[in-house]
Amino acid sequence: MYTVLLVDDEELERKVVAFTLQNSGLPIEIVGEAANGREALEQVVKTWPELIIMDIKMPGIDGLEATRQIKALFPTTEVIMLTAYGKFSYSQQAIKAQADDYLLKPIQPQQLIKAVAEAISRLSLKRLRPGPAVDLTKISEQVRVGNLEEAKREWAILLESVVPWEQALGYSFAWRLLVIVEQVVLSVGIKTAEVTTLEQEMAPELARISSQTNFQQWGERLLEKCLGLIRQMSYSQDQIVVRQAMEYIETHFAEDVSLVNVSAHIHLSPTYLSRIFNKKAGMGFSDFVANVRLKAAKQRLRNSTETVEQIADALGFSSSSYFSSVFKKHEGVTPSEYRAKRNT
Repeated sequence: MYTVLLVDDEELERKVVAFTLQNSGLPIEIVGEAANGREALEQVVKTWPELIIMDIKMPGIDGLEATRQIKALFPTTEVIMLTAYGKFSYSQQAIKAQADDYLLKPIQPQQLIKAVAEAISRLSLKRLRPGPAVDLTKISEQVRVGNLEEAKREWAILLESVVPWEQALGYSFAWRLLVIVEQVVLSVGIKTAEVTTLEQEMAPELARISSQTNFQQWGERLLEKCLGLIRQMSYSQDQIVVRQAMEYIETHFAEDVSLVNVSAHIHLSPTYLSRIFNKKAGMGFSDFVANVRLKAAKQRLRNSTETVEQIADALGFSSSSYFSSVFKKHEGVTPSEYRAKRNT
């Protein structure tokens, strides 16, 4: 099957073309529709059609400009342009824009079928001359583990394999790289909106580059941006996890809030929680637990008549002597001395 995109600002025209093709017996699949050139460019990135049937006269980005941009990015894509009667200047412009064929409106069904059949014949020849097999697995693995330099190295090796250099293969490799790294960043939890923004920033640049060096630099920038998104998300997730640990400690400090128990509660390993806690909280896990308990202890020492032993037991300290030792280490005085000073 050959994939087809229909582009026309008139919905009725799209429906007529779709009906004609779907009943033609040709091995085609309509994968999308667009009402103008801008939508067409968006659909091309999403659906990768092999054949585009596109009207020339449309609001905004017209069919001619859309064709130029599409051909710059996907040179092997077939484009059949539709022109109105009397608009012969458009026919010449369509040729300059590298359209593969053009038809005059109103479109005769047999002419459309014939033009699409010829396009399929050309596409079949292109399929028989595929580019070299491309394995981007190594790059995606390096992106997933955050190894930017190794990902860049694999990208350079891939481009160096194109001997002699062919710009069309450069575009093909670049688009495959864009797709595969987008899949990686989505799989680790990056929001779709952020990935879309990245694509909208990087994809248009491909229309302005041609040399192997340019493609390598473009790919390196893409990898840097993707790794940046992943690291930013990781940083934010670590902050959330530490905040969860803190909240749990602040509400359960009278219980056994050991590193093992707290990490189990938030489904992390004790080693990992200890490491990110130090980094995000600015203090060790044990020090934070002690600070929370001591804050509650000082409040009780000021506002209650409980004994030091009762307070130590209520706050989860293993003994009153340990409580006094920790209290003096942090406050410079024993619990009894703290209470006596506050009551004078």
